[in-house]
Amino acid sequence: MMALVFGATATFTALGWLKNQPAQQAQEPIKMGPVVVAAKEIGAATSLTTDQLVVRRWPLENRPQGSYPKIEDLVGRVVSLPMAAGEPILEAKLAPQGMLPGLTALLAPEKRAMTVKVDEAAGVAGFLSPENRVDVLVTVDKGEFNKDPISKLILQNLRVLGVGQRIDRTSGDKPQVVPTVTLEVSPEEGERLALADREGRISLILRPQKELEMVTTQGVRTSDLLGSGVAAAPPPLPRAAEVTGATVAPPASPRHAVEVIKGNKRESLNF
Repeated sequence: MMALVFGATATFTALGWLKNQPAQQAQEPIKMGPVVVAAKEIGAATSLTTDQLVVRRWPLENRPQGSYPKIEDLVGRVVSLPMAAGEPILEAKLAPQGMLPGLTALLAPEKRAMTVKVDEAAGVAGFLSPENRVDVLVTVDKGEFNKDPISKLILQNLRVLGVGQRIDRTSGDKPQVVPTVTLEVSPEEGERLALADREGRISLILRPQKELEMVTTQGVRTSDLLGSGVAAAPPPLPRAAEVTGATVAPPASPRHAVEVIKGNKRESLNF
């Protein structure tokens, strides 16, 4: 009888302990810590100021890697990528320490910035924004290509650094037709782009955001696109001898007659 009583008591105690576990766990405080976030939208290539930053409490177990706990650690740093309001300020989105604000803060190592002229009809000039990726076409219609112009893909997957005078992109921006586009290139790509700009007309092709595949093209000429426009001469008709297989003597060469008069005599000579 006593064993039964003790067993029931143990069971009741265990059930009570298990019932109280979720409540006790829920009452345990979540450890929080300070994280600096953007107080408003911040454009690329700008230097951070105190009015752009604010400290928020963040769960320590989920604190973003590379975040900062104090605003004073970030004042003066240059942003290399645009940030939205409420987004944590991460080291990965900042230019190296000591970098000055401006276009150079956006460049990847070993890269250069180069600006080319475009117009509304040059590819997608009216639909470009910073951080887009483009391919470059050049159309040449002079020199050896004067009578048969050629269009060729010469550069691929170039990063757009700026359009017109804008080097940052904020939410809600609408694409605009701009006279220039600034691209991120290697020194070798810059050489090709400069020559293409001098020798022909440049067009830009907008790439999908995650499209990294490079393609190989042969280019296209006007004659390939529309046909040469020159009718081929028909082949000569076969001679009867070629049809029948008979052997025919070559035609006699034309002869010339000359009349010679000697006194009362006339004589014809053939040559």
